Amino acid sequence: MLFQTKRSIAAILAIAGCVLTPAVANATGTINIHHKDGTNNIYDDVTIKVFSGSLFLTSHDGDGTIVVTRAACAYQGKIIVCLPTSAALVQEGESNALNLKSGTIYLNYADEAQPLTRSSAKLPAHSIMLALTTRNGTFLTVHGRIDQVIKQ
Repeated sequence: MLFQTKRSIAAILAIAGCVLTPAVANATGTINIHHKDGTNNIYDDVTIKVFSGSLFLTSHDGDGTIVVTRAACAYQGKIIVCLPTSAALVQEGESNALNLKSGTIYLNYADEAQPLTRSSAKLPAHSIMLALTTRNGTFLTVHGRIDQVIKQ
């Protein structure tokens, strides 16, 4: 079984936040949104933050933020692997829940690249890799460096 124990994203990220000092860097994340109709949207320079156990992915212009608020998480070596169960898109002051079908988040808080289980690939230091599928057929991917972890 992939996960030996399940924990909330809040607990895992809170623990990691206590161990790490907040780090701010230039936004280096990229979000790719592949719509069911075949159209794609790519957002570069996305800010990636962890705050109070939630993951925030904010567009460069600040017009939109995807917030992952709940997930089942476990460690695989030094990588935190989460299966998100609750996410929302916040735009123009309104929050709209994303009807998630499936997804996986990989977080590497370590100071060096970490190998992904059953893969020759490595997740760079202080980075995230995410893939979500919604029930309406939209596929979203995110990769980049975590810009900030805020302790709480």
